[in-house]
Amino acid sequence: MTEEYTLEKCKLLAEKVASANDLPFQCKKYEDAVKTANITRKATEKGAYDGMQGGLAAQANKKSGRESHAQIQRRLTNSRRFTKQK
Repeated sequence: MTEEYTLEKCKLLAEKVASANDLPFQCKKYEDAVKTANITRKATEKGAYDGMQGGLAAQANKKSGRESHAQIQRRLTNSRRFTKQK
């Protein structure tokens, strides 16, 4: 027995799959379902570095030109404080 795929059922499946290639063959005849499956879902800004190790996140920040908190603090701290004669 083959399962019947309606447009509504195919649209529900299309929202959950990663790409149109993951849709059943019967759903590929519905253009709306294929378009819905091909939409790229973007992650939020909060998850930009999720799963990255500390070193990888630091490398990503270095490429984009951002300084770490320690680098900013060193730059803004009076350097004479450490070399001042007592």
